[in-house]
Amino acid sequence: MFASGRTVLLAAVAASSRLVATRTLYTGLLPWTVGRVAGGVATMRQPWAASITWQRGFKVRSSLKKFCKDCYFVRRKGRVYVYCKANHKHKQRQG
Repeated sequence: MFASGRTVLLAAVAASSRLVATRTLYTGLLPWTVGRVAGGVATMRQPWAASITWQRGFKVRSSLKKFCKDCYFVRRKGRVYVYCKANHKHKQRQG
């Protein structure tokens, strides 16, 4: 009926390792995680959102035109594109 101290300790370690494994699997699926910084203060961080750099898409137009002296035409994939080294808002695609 009574368990020895060693058996209780092993049962406690096994139970805690199951909890840790379950917790890490569950938190890995969440879009955010709780991180720790020096001093034990919890902070919220989004590892995938911080690494996203947004890029400008093409404006789709039937009639393309240059907006500045740095814009230039390129023909690729059977379409005409306008690229600009100075201002990426000027990117256009023939539609």
